[in-house]
Amino acid sequence: MRKAARYLAPTLIALAAAVLLLCGLDTRYLWEDEANTAVLATRLLRFGKPLAYDGVNFIGLDDSNMEEREPIGLRTKSSRAVVDYYVRQGYLKADTTWKWHPWGSFAVAAASIKLFGQTTLAARLPFALSGLLTILILYRLTLLCCASDRMAQVAAALLTLNAYWILHERQCRYYAMSSLFLVATLYCYVRWQRGGKWGGAVFVASAWCWFQTDYGTVWPVLVVLFADAFIAHRRIPRGTIATGAGLAAAIAPFVWYYELWGRKGAQQDTWIERFQMNVFNMNEYVAPVLVLAAALALLVWRRKTWPDAERRTVAVCCGIAVAIAVWVPSITPLSFLRYSVMVAPLGCFLTAWVLVRAIPPGWGELVWPAAAVLAITPWVSLPLHPIVEPPSWYDGDWRFRPELWRLREEAFGHPEDINRRVIEWLRKNAAPTDEILVNYEDAPLMYYLPNPVRGGVAAFRVEDDSRSRPRFLVMRPDVAFTDEPAFRREEARSRWQTVKIGATAVLWGNNPDPMGDDSEDDDTQPMTILRRVDD
Repeated sequence: MRKAARYLAPTLIALAAAVLLLCGLDTRYLWEDEANTAVLATRLLRFGKPLAYDGVNFIGLDDSNMEEREPIGLRTKSSRAVVDYYVRQGYLKADTTWKWHPWGSFAVAAASIKLFGQTTLAARLPFALSGLLTILILYRLTLLCCASDRMAQVAAALLTLNAYWILHERQCRYYAMSSLFLVATLYCYVRWQRGGKWGGAVFVASAWCWFQTDYGTVWPVLVVLFADAFIAHRRIPRGTIATGAGLAAAIAPFVWYYELWGRKGAQQDTWIERFQMNVFNMNEYVAPVLVLAAALALLVWRRKTWPDAERRTVAVCCGIAVAIAVWVPSITPLSFLRYSVMVAPLGCFLTAWVLVRAIPPGWGELVWPAAAVLAITPWVSLPLHPIVEPPSWYDGDWRFRPELWRLREEAFGHPEDINRRVIEWLRKNAAPTDEILVNYEDAPLMYYLPNPVRGGVAAFRVEDDSRSRPRFLVMRPDVAFTDEPAFRREEARSRWQTVKIGATAVLWGNNPDPMGDDSEDDDTQPMTILRRVDD
């Protein structure tokens, strides 16, 4: 009976997580970033590698807002000019093979699409299941390090109720796989350090898989882990050197293939501004600064109380959070939550550890109410707001976390879906050979429709009418990061019929970032599609 009761709580948590991760997974169509992954996955199936250009349609990157306007305009009349530019920038190989992201997420999505068809559910399903597996491994990691059922349950429950982490796990994008392999790699590291069988080899395998999913986040974490390994032994153990050398040898060929040393990604704002934004996101949604401070204080105050594995794991998690806070603004163009949200499981581990270890054993029944307060309110994050001012898009409420309502709507409701409205209208009204010119969210059209698609942030063939003129023009309003003059010039060359499709012209589909929810923007307009009428 006691054994059954022990497994009741994790079972209920896993069921709740499965519901939040899987319900309504195909309600909304893929948005731009997700469709980027899905389209490259279909091309991986077709060509054996993820080609950005398949001879008809081109997948680009959303960084043209950080370029000079003139170079973009020079590329709008030639498909070759667009391809050559992205190759020169280091985003693609000469044959347009994608190298801006590793292929792991493309391979996972491709396997699912191969099994279940080219659908919304097939694209997202493996990533949502990865989120569920992450929660289970976090539970096991907490038990392994701290030998506390209550702590493991609280950590898993907090992660299940982290709305923005769940929203990112429901995306056809690398976030879920990165979060999974972060937790798995930390779990394998603890086993290795405790002398587990084949511990070093399993750690190398997990870290290698993580690199193949997200070769940006892995580096600062590996630095923290190997620093901990060296400090703990107070010497340079040959086993650690051998494991590090094995991992380096396994990764090196792919560092060369992806040409990681030649990246030219542009960045916006100053490093301090990006750092402040990243700290705000992490404090609000990943690992609150007060929790990190409390964890470090407990470590120093009672450092001789905790077992070695527990003490080191808490220190490593704190180190990873600090490293990510500095790393993200150093390598990314902007500090979106998506670049640090994969660390949320470690934030939940630290929060659970602080609650269980700080509350006296005789008051243990207070752990769950305290955890509930931290899950549904932003109270532990608020003290940082006077130091790091919330951004303009922040719509927080001191009483509760509004993102919980967004998660409820996403999983169980019927939220507005701009991409579904556009795509279904085009599916009914466009012939498969009709060219479609779209200024943003061109990738979803490539995934769901057979049509040639022009435009996008890359401004691919916007003014290239050598094959045919576009039959339809889809223009999202107020897209600051596309070459609007080129689209307007092409629009002026023909006569168009305006068609209202009964949708609101929001900027993008289901962007999972806090700043991406513009569904309630007071300035939105009716969405229209232009159909060319001058044959």
